Amino acid sequence: MKKIDLVGIDQELYFEKLDNGLEIYVVPFKNKSNYFVSYFTKFGSLILKFFSEEEKMEIEVPQGIAHFLEHKMFEQKDGIDPFTFFAQSGANCNASTSYKVTRYYFSGTDNFKENLNFLIDYVNSPYFTDENVEKEKGIICEEINMLQDNPEWFAEEEMQRMLYNSHPFRIPIAGTCETVRSITKEDLYHTYNAFYNPNNMCLMVGGDVDVSEVIDIIKNNQSLKDIPKRKIPKIKKFDEPLKVLKEHEQIHLENVTTNKLGYALKLDLNSFGEEDNFELSLYIGMILNILYGSTSLFKYQMMEKGMLTSLYLERMLVDDFLIIEFWAETDCAEQLVDEMKKHFETYQITEEEVERCKKVWISSEVMMSDDVEATISSLINDIVEYGSIKYNRIDYIKKMNLDKLLKLKKIINFNNSCTLILKNGEKDG
Repeated sequence: MKKIDLVGIDQELYFEKLDNGLEIYVVPFKNKSNYFVSYFTKFGSLILKFFSEEEKMEIEVPQGIAHFLEHKMFEQKDGIDPFTFFAQSGANCNASTSYKVTRYYFSGTDNFKENLNFLIDYVNSPYFTDENVEKEKGIICEEINMLQDNPEWFAEEEMQRMLYNSHPFRIPIAGTCETVRSITKEDLYHTYNAFYNPNNMCLMVGGDVDVSEVIDIIKNNQSLKDIPKRKIPKIKKFDEPLKVLKEHEQIHLENVTTNKLGYALKLDLNSFGEEDNFELSLYIGMILNILYGSTSLFKYQMMEKGMLTSLYLERMLVDDFLIIEFWAETDCAEQLVDEMKKHFETYQITEEEVERCKKVWISSEVMMSDDVEATISSLINDIVEYGSIKYNRIDYIKKMNLDKLLKLKKIINFNNSCTLILKNGEKDG
């Protein structure tokens, strides 16, 4: 077992890797009565083609299969429903699928050993039949149709379709009703056997727990003992061009109550040089926060002029690309984009603003360290996005400086972008 100090937050992380490849992370909390556990696989909706070392063949699966698989893991051969089990033992449980990961998790205050063993057992016990797979298709299609009626969800998916030419990021996480209807139990077993493999999975535990007890429970779990170490499949990489697929689109939707703008930049990640991706993400986040954040001069001025009522930002590292997205409620979308560009070019970021932002971020990290679920979720994000735990993230923040920020800011340009405008009215098409 390896002990890692989480620098600056008076917290320790314990790590052990089992013979079958499963990575275990435990963060014991002082003065807490609750716990949070997440069992996750590095398998999300982006993986659609892979070479299975076990089956010695290339496999292509339908869009939306990761999400479908998450649904089906809650149906067990013995008929025990995980939601019911955890509720009866005083815990809450759920699961989620994203582009890169599928998570199964629970939280509670009592019956830790029983709940942890049950989580491991049900995630390690797939039960797919022609009948139960067919039954699930209608449920998932209903979920897909319901999400399509949500303007924010629709806008985000439409932006992905505009940004990407062939990359699976342009495909909805849940797939489409057409692709969902094509999924078979064989597809599910192919993907389960390939990616629900301890060598591709992690167990993250935090809260009022004893580290040695957690490790012993996991090591002694029979369903894990029966699984040998297997090779991780080779993932098919997509050849995605830098140029966005579609630069401008305006759509009318009946359920849009306020007009909305989505504006996104697609940048070549390699243009930033050999930067540490975590550090780069911090700097990009700071640039955006100072220029357009909730307390920025830009947001204040635009609201004063009546040009927007809300504005939020996102940044993502996607393979060879840095994606920056702006989302706003506004009646003057084109004018607002022009103002954003002008502000980016003319506003002079100061040393004082950088230092103030650093203080706020460090304070936020310290405050988050007192929240069990938030801490575990942050560590999971490190593994999924950056490949390792960033145990010294406060040191990263402390080292940030104006010179490097301005150097990276110069590389950002608005030449390759998408503009999506949603307006109230009858749906287009």
